Amino acid sequence: MIYDREGIQRNAFYIQMYRERCRTYETEVEPVLAETLPHRLKDGEIPVCALVRTICPEINQMLEQVGIPVFNSYQVSYVCNHKGRTLEYFKDRVLSVPSLTFSGKELPVILSQKPRELICLFENQFFYSSSFEWDERELICSASDFVVKAVDGHGGTQVFSIGEDKKKVLAGIGGDDFVLQPMISSGSSAENRLSRDVRVYVVGKKIFAAVLRSSSGDFRANFSLGGEVCRYGLSSHEVRVVKSVLDGMEFGMAGIDFIVDDRRRLILNEIEDVAGARMLYQCAPELDIVQEYLRYILEEKLPRT
Repeated sequence: MIYDREGIQRNAFYIQMYRERCRTYETEVEPVLAETLPHRLKDGEIPVCALVRTICPEINQMLEQVGIPVFNSYQVSYVCNHKGRTLEYFKDRVLSVPSLTFSGKELPVILSQKPRELICLFENQFFYSSSFEWDERELICSASDFVVKAVDGHGGTQVFSIGEDKKKVLAGIGGDDFVLQPMISSGSSAENRLSRDVRVYVVGKKIFAAVLRSSSGDFRANFSLGGEVCRYGLSSHEVRVVKSVLDGMEFGMAGIDFIVDDRRRLILNEIEDVAGARMLYQCAPELDIVQEYLRYILEEKLPRT
C-alpha cells in the first residue's frame, strides 16, 4: 500500500484492516512511502500487486511500466483525480455536471462576473454532448449561482460558490487550475436540504453499496465537512446510470459521486480514485468493503500460481 508521509500516519487503522483481512490469503501488506518507491524497485523489490493510496498518477504509471498489477490503474488515477477530465471523459455516457476548466490566473475574472454572464460564457465555450444536450442546457440556463472547484481538490475543501467572499475563494483555490460549474439545486424547501449527493462504492464492475450525504446548512454535503450520511438504496434506473459509468472504465475500488437534483436524477459530479470508506463503515458496519476489495484483487484479478 503506497502512501505519502502524511497519509501513512493518518491511515494506520485502515492499513491494519488490510493486514488482518489478508491473513485469509496468506498474504502480507506493507505500507510504503511513495518517495522510497523508485529505490525499492531499483533494488528488485517486486510486490504481488500495489494499492496506490496517494494521488500521483505518475506512481501508478511507473508501477505498470515494470509489470506490477496496480489498483487503481494509471488511467483511473489520471482521469479521476482531475475534475475536468472526469466529466469530459464520461459526459457522453451519463448526464454529468456541465464543467469548464480554467487556469488559476483566470479566477479573478470569473469571480467578477454575474450568474447571467457566466451562463453566456457556458453558451459560448461549453461543448454540448449529443446524448444529453437538452439536459445540460437546462442545468446551465436555470442556474442562479455557480461553483468553482480546484481540479484536484478532495473532501470539499477547495469548493466555493462564486457568491462567497472573493478573498476567501482566491486563497482557497490558491492559484490552482479550477473548474466552473452551475450550482445544481438539490432537494426541496419542504425537505429543508440545501445539498444532497450519493456516493456509490464500486469494486471492479460491481456496485458494492451507496450512501446518501446531505446538508441543511451548506451546498457541500461532504462527510468530512459535517454532512449527514445514511445507507441509500439505488432504484433500477439509478443502477443503470451507475453501470453506464462502470462500462466506461475499469476500476479496482472507487467512489462515484452523483448530485441528486430536484427531479431526483443522479448527475455525475466526480469520482474518487483514492476513496475512503469511513462513512460507509459508519452507516453500514455490516458491509466490509476492504474484505470485498481484497477478494476481488486476489481471487479475480491476479494470476493464480
